[in-house]
Order: sequence, then C-alpha cells, then structure tokens
Amino acid sequence: MRAKRASLLNQVMHDLPEGFVVDATWLNAVGLSSSSIRDYVQRGWLERAGSRLYRKPDRTGDPVVRWELALLSLQSLLSVAVHVGGMTALELAGYWQYAPMGRRRVWAYSDARYVRSYLARLELDAELELRSRKLFTDDELGIETRTLDLITSTISPTGASGDGVPVAHKHQLRVSSLERAILEVLDEVPGTFSFAHGAELFDGLTTLRPRLATQLLNACTSIKAKRLFLYLADEQKQGWTRKLDRSGIDLGSGKRQIVPGGEYNRAYQITVPRERGSGSAGRTSR
Repeated sequence: MRAKRASLLNQVMHDLPEGFVVDATWLNAVGLSSSSIRDYVQRGWLERAGSRLYRKPDRTGDPVVRWELALLSLQSLLSVAVHVGGMTALELAGYWQYAPMGRRRVWAYSDARYVRSYLARLELDAELELRSRKLFTDDELGIETRTLDLITSTISPTGASGDGVPVAHKHQLRVSSLERAILEVLDEVPGTFSFAHGAELFDGLTTLRPRLATQLLNACTSIKAKRLFLYLADEQKQGWTRKLDRSGIDLGSGKRQIVPGGEYNRAYQITVPRERGSGSAGRTSR
C-alpha cells in the first residue's frame, strides 16, 4: 500500500509541471480520490489555488498565479480549446512598444464555458479579457503552436531552442499568428482600441504572409475588421499587401463609422481620421 501511494505521488509530481493549475477532475483521472486530494493538501504535496483547483506548493508562498501558467494548464493538461490572441499575441511576438499602459491585460479566445469558470477561481497577475473564437468561421485558422519562454515572456518558433532537450521554463503555447492577431485587434476598434492604436500596430507589421492573410480575411465574420485591414494595407503599401487576393473577400454593404467626424473613405465605406490620409484618393469630407 505504501509503495503504491509513493508510486502515485511520484506520478502526480511528474505529470504536474511547476506552477500549473489543475482541477479535481484531472487529479481523479490520474488516480487520486477526493480523500487522497485532501490528504495531499494536508501533507503539503499539493496546495489549493482556488475552489477545487490545485498546484504544487509555490516556493515563495505567493497565491497569485501567472496568467501564462493558467492558460498553459487549460491547453496542455485540461485539454480545453483556448488560445492567446489579439494584442497579447502581438506583445509576445515582440511588439511590446504598442502595449497599453497600466495593469497587464491579456486577451484569450475560447467558447468553452469552463474557461471563464476556471479563470474566475484564480487570483491572476493580469486582467483576462476572454473573447469568442467565432470571429472566424474556421476556429483553428491562423492559430499556431509556439515555444513560450516564461523568463523572457516571449515566443519563438517551436523547435527553435536548439537541442530539443526539455527546459522547465519553456512550454508549447497555442497563440494567434500575427495575421490573425491583427484582425482580432481591429475587431475591437474603436471600442477597446482607438483607430490610431490599431493603425500604429498595423504599420509595424511589415512582413505578414499574404496567403494566410487572404485566408483569414475570407474566414473573418467582422465586416468592420476586414475593411479596416484592407484600408490600412492600402495605406502601408508594403510588398506583401500587393499579393493579397481580394477577389473573394466579402466586405458587406453599408457604411461603418469608425471615427466620429472623420473623413469618409468611399472605397471601404468607413470614416477615418482626417489627418490620417489628407488628400488620398477615395475620401470625401463628412
């Protein structure tokens, strides 16, 4: 009996990475009963991170959970469809200079009810903004697996770390590509982000992949986001923008007011700041 318990303890300690947070259902699945979970907590082998949520004891005694570890736990251990996207995906890719000031905000995308319940039970080090994945008709299009470095809070292509030996502070994270992330941001203009902020972000993305961008534009359900994307692509005039296939993109009908009192762009039927493109073709004053 003692050997069996020691074996089970070793398995739990091995399968549960440092800092990851799992629920009682996960612990039940690896062989722990409800009474065993209580025993593990009493003995200090596990600690409660929230109601029916557990992790290995934090060495610092800090009850706060890193947002990255919460989302990694959902993705890799609890097998929930959730990804990091929007502004946060751009930040992780190196576009920190465009991040909003103040307390860290993190954009995650999921339609699983469990995600909101799970996150609400944790004391996180950031404010989580949970959004639906229904912005695209293809839930998985443009979502990539990247290696997240928990020390630098940056992502890199999977397998780029060299010899392939597992490293404790590096984990595989599901995250929006730059092409998907900027559309996720533009969908929140002008509500969450100003036109100027969205345009500044777009201007910094000079190497987007036209084929993937075209696929995402075709799959995007937000008329506003698509019009803004193409308007900004026209303004940017980078090489990749000329390779976009616009023939099948549905831009809907009717006008969209993005900036009150701005200039009206006839080509995309949106209002933009007057100073953004004074004298450019396709605009009339409104």
